[in-house]
Amino acid sequence: MVLLRSFACWLAQTKFGQKSLTRPDGLSILKQQPGTRVYVGIVLLAMSYLISLPALAFLSYLSVRLNKPMIIAVGGPVVFLLVHIMFGVGVYLAGQNYIVDMLHWATKRFLQKYASQYQERP
Repeated sequence: MVLLRSFACWLAQTKFGQKSLTRPDGLSILKQQPGTRVYVGIVLLAMSYLISLPALAFLSYLSVRLNKPMIIAVGGPVVFLLVHIMFGVGVYLAGQNYIVDMLHWATKRFLQKYASQYQERP
């Protein structure tokens, strides 16, 4: 508890902490209509999940059927890498607008709970 309070006092003195405390309450960005970037990011996230297991299963099937283990030995890591890149780009596109506001909101809540002397000033 003492560690949390000391961290909260330090965080409240930073520019980010001060900015978080002066921002209005709520997550108004969640009430706005999402843009095209968000939808593209969500589609990429969904595609990364939908592609990964069937692609690996297909490569495994081919590897066993053709009796060539190098198909899965080389293709598996390639599919794994491509799916993770697709997932990362999807997270970047879908969450770019929201992550900063969520972080400010969470910081404000944390500071209000643990750094009582740094409450929002009217």
